[in-house]
This record gives sequence, structure tokens and C-alpha cells, in this order.
Amino acid sequence: MSKGFVSGLMTGICYLALQSGAYSQEQTEPQELGPIVVTASRSEQSLDEVTRSVAVVESEQIERSVADSVTEVLRDVPGIKIIDSKVAGMKRISIRGEESSRNVVLVDGQEISDHTSYGAVFLISPSDIERVEVVKGPGSVLHGSKAIGGVVNIITKKGADRAVQVEVGTAFDSSTDGITGFSSAAGTVDQWDYRFSASKSKHGDRETADGTLEGSAFENQSVTAYVGYTGEQHKFSIKAERFEQESEVYTDPASIGSTMRHFDMDLPKRDRSKVGLFYDFTDVNESIAKIQLDGYVQQIDRVALVDYELAPSGAVMKRKNKTESKLLTFGLNGQIDLTLFDNVLTSIGFQAVQDQLDKDSFSTGTNTFGIPGPVFPVNITERDEAKLTTLSAFLQNEWDLNDDLTLTAGGRYYFVTSENKGTAGDRDESDQAFVGALGVNYTGFENFALRAHVSQGYVYPTLLQSTLGSVFSPAGKIYGNADLDPETSVTAEIGARYDGGNLIVDASAFYTDAKDYITSVNCDAAVHGSKCTANSDIYVNIDAAKTWGLELAASYQFAELAVTPYANITLMRRQFSSGATNTFDTDTPLVSGRLGVMKSWAFDNGVEAYADLYSRFSSEHRQKSSSGIDEEDGFATLNLAGGFSYDFDEKRTLKMQAAVENIFDQDYKPSVEELTAPGRAFKLSASVIF
Repeated sequence: MSKGFVSGLMTGICYLALQSGAYSQEQTEPQELGPIVVTASRSEQSLDEVTRSVAVVESEQIERSVADSVTEVLRDVPGIKIIDSKVAGMKRISIRGEESSRNVVLVDGQEISDHTSYGAVFLISPSDIERVEVVKGPGSVLHGSKAIGGVVNIITKKGADRAVQVEVGTAFDSSTDGITGFSSAAGTVDQWDYRFSASKSKHGDRETADGTLEGSAFENQSVTAYVGYTGEQHKFSIKAERFEQESEVYTDPASIGSTMRHFDMDLPKRDRSKVGLFYDFTDVNESIAKIQLDGYVQQIDRVALVDYELAPSGAVMKRKNKTESKLLTFGLNGQIDLTLFDNVLTSIGFQAVQDQLDKDSFSTGTNTFGIPGPVFPVNITERDEAKLTTLSAFLQNEWDLNDDLTLTAGGRYYFVTSENKGTAGDRDESDQAFVGALGVNYTGFENFALRAHVSQGYVYPTLLQSTLGSVFSPAGKIYGNADLDPETSVTAEIGARYDGGNLIVDASAFYTDAKDYITSVNCDAAVHGSKCTANSDIYVNIDAAKTWGLELAASYQFAELAVTPYANITLMRRQFSSGATNTFDTDTPLVSGRLGVMKSWAFDNGVEAYADLYSRFSSEHRQKSSSGIDEEDGFATLNLAGGFSYDFDEKRTLKMQAAVENIFDQDYKPSVEELTAPGRAFKLSASVIF
């Protein structure tokens, strides 16, 4: 499919939309109540009632984005930054400056486990997602460990409003010549609902304004199956998922260094398989409003290949490294909502999660000392088995002090054990902790809600950090450290939400103080003893971080024109401290966001259309590294999106979306930790529901 065809189709869609004078418009009344969310308090609430800062991305926004990953849809949420660590197909997110490993990623309330030092990858197809809820700030009380930055809960699509509904669709991205296909069959019959879906996506190397990024291709495929039963009080469901991902790794020639003759890395496998069970029992009696139970078994398989040649002074080192790992997770969650007293909701719950990680590392090659000189073969094999068990229980009370004022307080107790058998020796460690949270919400003003919240965060070291260490690399091995302390944080925020129908504004101010950050440093025998070897690294607690900022999401609908200007803006500062050293060079821009205007139409013939003209922008990024300061200039791009849907009848619908991004073909990097952005790119998606 040519770029010219996509460009022409995009122009046609927007032209159709702009000819609004030829058709009558039907305006819908603006809604005065925010969407219902469940992640912030583990129970259904309107956005106007929560005490936390929450962002919601609906399925319509996901469809309109024509995104290859749900992370791209979250890019414009205030406080969110995308991280791909030079791997185009494995995007993660940072929330309020916190790295991905310090955020919890949930699918239907169940965690995607990850024990790398990078954090969880969103191993799910965008076509399977109903909506995404992002809770910013520590969520350790209600959603477990690894939630210093926040919680991302992906709620997937379930049944349909009729017995059989089929959808097929495709998408195209000119920046990678990427093609995606997806399909689903869903429905509801009596009290049963079901959904079966499949998708496949393949993307080539990325085209930027400065040329092709060799080694940035990726592909994935997925299948899911869901069946549920809903009775008067009982609801059962089961869901099976399989997602397969493989990605090449881009290596910037300028970053290799003078002693590196060759470096190549490939990630041929990052697969997730899962079976989850869910049960809800509602309106049990006058004292028990709801009982929830869910359990799951999940397996994530990873393979990493590294091939390099290093030529330090007087020597040549050639290596082919391979790491295979299997992470098997068993999880069980339970919650009871009690109404023992008037105007008081008490939630009591527990979580039991066990991660079992098996890792095999192989390194083969040669060492040559002197040119010419003797050649020594290298053949190293390591096998590690590790287990992390987390048991926790939480209690939260929500008091309606009057019609306008709600107070929420809760706490969670953790007991964590880790076990390791392998190259680092047999180690058994344990830890326990208590974290708390307190929030208040006031809705006494018309269309206006005020909120305030204070919460603690807690992240126990991953198995790689505490025991196994990281894969072989040109820098040597990064050793695990059983003496690591958990990372902790305290966050305070205040916020306000105004929903007057036409005007919607949500603003937050926050401050986070996080301690005992885990990072890696060069091994020093005088400090670390026998924990690691010379010319290698080791994980240690070294950094503390303070982050503060403002987040704003605002929109205003001119109802008669159906025109909506909007703004999503983040102002943020982040400071790292290590001993007497303090730096603001933390890859955190002072200002970033998206400004745009959207126009929508509803025509007499059943066509609904929209056009969205917007700018995405950021000030400069600076990050301190061992080699100095890495810096990326600020940027602002102009982008245009549009689309329409047409209802043939009550059962058949055609949807088309198109976009041209980075219209002026700018050469820029969104952040230090991301690949160079695509140049001018045309995107198109189409689907039919029948």
C-alpha cells in the first residue's frame, strides 16, 4: 500500500468531514458525570468521587490512535512518558518520572510480572482493550508492590449486546511498512457472554527523518478466549490469553565506543501465556455488599541473543551469548466489601503471588591476548532457579462524613520471601513492611470536586536484582545483591476536577520523595568483597529521588459548532541524590504535552466523523550517565487525524481512521531512553462490525 494512497485517503476523509454545511448536524448533550472507574479504590466510582489522580483512555481513543501498542495511546496522558530502551516493539511507560519497573501493569486486575531491570512490557493487542485506567502515584496499598509510580489497569473487551457480533480489521503504518490484522467474535446469549479474538502485526525497520534505523523491526501475534456467566448475584468467567512478541534491537553506532568492533542483539522471544478465573458475588446480605475472588497462572518466556567483538588494548574478545528464561506466576486475589455501618464502606482483601524464575545463560567465544597471540576458548554455562513469594493483606475504610465529604484511609501488610539456587549460591531472604494511604474528596461545589491524598510506596527488589543478576554483556555481568533494601516512597498530592458539561478541567499538584533506589555500579572489592568479580557490576541501593510537578487536562466543547479545543500539559522536575551529588539531569523535561482542537459531525445518513489537529511537544531532555550528560533537544510536531463510522443498519458498522504524524518531517528523539521518532508517517485503519 503506497504512501500516496494513504495520504489521498486521509485528505478525502478530512475533506468529507469539513463539508459540514451540506449536511445537518445532530448534537449530543454533554455528559456532566465523569466515567466510572474501578482501579483507584477497587470499587466502582465516578471520576468526580475519587481521591486519586486518575486518567481514563476509552476504546474509541484507542481505535482513533491507530497505535501499534497501547503505550502510544497513553503517551499524551499528563505525567506519562514512553520508554522503549532502544527496542521498538517493547514499549513501557514511566509515570511521574518513575522507571517502568516501579509501576504495576494489570490486565483485568491481574499483574503482568516482570523481573528484569526494565519493567513490564504491555504484552497485549490494542484491539482487545476496552479501556485503560491509570492511577498516578503510589498504589501499593490496594494493588501490591511495584507501584511507587502508579498503576495501569487494562480492562479487556468481553461480550457484545447481541448473540453474535463479528469484527474484522486491518491497519497500516508507513513509517515501518507495518501491517496489522485483527478479528473477533463476541456475543451474549441469555446469561452467558463470550469473546474470541486474534491479531497479527509485522513492522519493518523504522524510517526517520534522518534515515532508516537498522535493527528496529518487530512483530507480534495474539489469541484470546473468554467465556462468562452472569446471574442475579453471581458472576463467573474464565479467560485464556497467548501473546507472542519478537523484536530486533537497534544499536547506535555512535554509542558502541572505540573498543567495540561489532555488536548485535536480538530478542526473538517475549511470549506471555495466561489463564485467569474470576468470581463476583454481589448483594450477599445487608452487611456484605460484594465478594470478589480471582486467580491466574501466567508464564512469560524470554530469549536474548548477544553477539559482539571487543578489542581493548592488546586483546580481542569475541562472544556469542544466549539467555533463556521462564517466569511462571501463580496469583490469587480476594476482596470483601462490607457495609457494617451507615455511610461506611469497608474493604478487606488479600493477595498471594509466587513468581518462579528459571534462567539459563550461555557464553561461547574466544579471548586473544596480543596481536598475534594465543587464542583461548571461552565456554560458560550458568543455570539459576529463583522464587519470590509475596503474601499481603489490606484494609480500607471509606467514610461518607456528609453528602459532600468523603474520607478514605487504608493500609497493607507485606511479607515477602525470596529463594535462589544457582551460580550465586543458595540464598533465602525475607522482608516485611506496612504501607498506608489517606485521602479526602469534597464535592460541595456545583460541578466541582476537590481531592487530596497521601500514600506510601513499596517495591521489593526483583529476582535479578537480589539474586540472579543480569545477562552477559560487553560490560560483563551485573551481579545480584541479597543485601538490597526495598525501595520506598511517600507521595502527597492535591487535585481538582470541574465537569460543567462543556468545560472539563482536571488538575493535580504532587510531590514524591523516594528512597533506596536500586542501580548498578562497578564492582569494588574493598566495598563489595566476594559478592562480585573484577570488571563487572553489582546492584546496590544508591539513589534517592524527589519529584514534583503539575498536571493539567482540559477541554471545552463549543456545542453549536461541535468543536473542542483541548490541552494535556505536564510541568515536572525530578532530582536524583547520591551522597553529596544532586542532579536534575534525569531525562525529565520541564514541560511536555499535547495541544489540539477536534471537530466532530453527525450526518443525517448515519455517518459520524471527526478531525483532530494537534501538536505534541516537549522541552529538552538531559540525563546524567557514566560518560557525561546525554541531551536531546526539545521538539514540537504538528499532526492531523481523522475518521468516520457508518452504520449500515443496527448490526453492521464500518469504521475508518487515518492520520499523518510529524507533518514537517522533524528529526527528533522524544526522550533520551527512546529511539529516534518516525519521520512523516501515514497511518490507516479500517474495520467492519457485522
